[in-house]
Amino acid sequence: MKILMLRPSYYPEISGGTHLAMDLVEDLLKCGNTIDLVVPSPIRVDKEIKEYYQKQKIERHSNLTIYRVKSIFGEKNLLTRAMRMFNISLKMFFKVLFSKDTDIIFSHSMPVFLGVLAAIGGKIRKIPVIYWEQDIVSESLISTGISKGFKGRLLYKISLFLEKITSKYSTHIITISNQFKERQIIKLNKPETVVDVVYNWIDIKQVYPIPRKDNFLFDKFNLDRDLFYVTYCGNLGLPQNVEILIDAAKQLQHLKKLHILIFGNGVRKNLIENYIKDSQLTNISLLPLQPLEDAAYVYSVGDVGMVIGRKGSAKNGFPSKTWSILAAGQAIISCFDEESELAHFIKDGKCGVALPPDTTINLALTIELLYKDISLVKEYGKNSREYVANNFSREISTKRIIDIVQMVYNNSINY
Repeated sequence: MKILMLRPSYYPEISGGTHLAMDLVEDLLKCGNTIDLVVPSPIRVDKEIKEYYQKQKIERHSNLTIYRVKSIFGEKNLLTRAMRMFNISLKMFFKVLFSKDTDIIFSHSMPVFLGVLAAIGGKIRKIPVIYWEQDIVSESLISTGISKGFKGRLLYKISLFLEKITSKYSTHIITISNQFKERQIIKLNKPETVVDVVYNWIDIKQVYPIPRKDNFLFDKFNLDRDLFYVTYCGNLGLPQNVEILIDAAKQLQHLKKLHILIFGNGVRKNLIENYIKDSQLTNISLLPLQPLEDAAYVYSVGDVGMVIGRKGSAKNGFPSKTWSILAAGQAIISCFDEESELAHFIKDGKCGVALPPDTTINLALTIELLYKDISLVKEYGKNSREYVANNFSREISTKRIIDIVQMVYNNSINY
């Protein structure tokens, strides 16, 4: 089977979904499939790496061919980001139209225009389309407050229209939560028989607890191994209200053995960096996002790992960093919607504390509570590793997706 896979990023660019893509591609190839992977050239990387991939149009690796598409637009503001997304999606659309011997189109939900163009392209080519819904842009516009005002309401209506068209013309949809599935069925009128939930996962053989004495990041960043660390690792965007962690740090300066680390990158990195500087805090540091192959080291730095999202974020995404935190044996604090599946998983697995979003005081109090109770932190950490291994391992999740891909292909040739 030949699969045309369309994605917003891939190695060497680091994002929340990079490891998911690499795992899925590897496991699909092991099953004897051939993959044409179409992705943008990486931009959130070092200058040398960026320049190297700007020159690379095609990479061939046995049964995997990677096509890197380029855009003249950057990410300086919302307008140029939108233009870049459309430019990249359009180039991917042409790849859909002119690809050869494609049996299945497997499209990601980002960039925002990609899903609809992939679905329409599949309809034109009469090739089944599997839509992997990792994000819901219209709901994100609401949770971040962008949907307010005339321009915001217009953006919301446009994004919702695109989502409806995508849903209508996609052959099968894979969502990352039951909440997403219910939305597809109730709001977008997609038949339940063609919508499946496959939770994101983590390879517990690649991300695992590493003792501090063996963790080179403590030496690399001159970190004191005797401190209590709270870490946030991931994207610094609008949906991630990282400011509440900085505000909590202001209230926790009396805890002399506490230090907060933010390993991050994203469109709001400079804003976050300036906010920390303006706050004149010495108990919080902003560090670069580390290479994917160092994930086990990154997530083993902290005693406690953070997941942060603005109110309503559960409607438009599920933080895949959750599984990395748990796999590394960290206790977890989430500042996320209380009725979300994330909050349910944390409580069900007894992995940490699930707080409501946007609550600095509660966050500060919870960090101090765990700071003063190391035995509880260790218990949460032990539970975390066991819970993710039993429920969200790579083997379980990628097999489900591969089975769905095979089913859709079988149905298409029998139709």
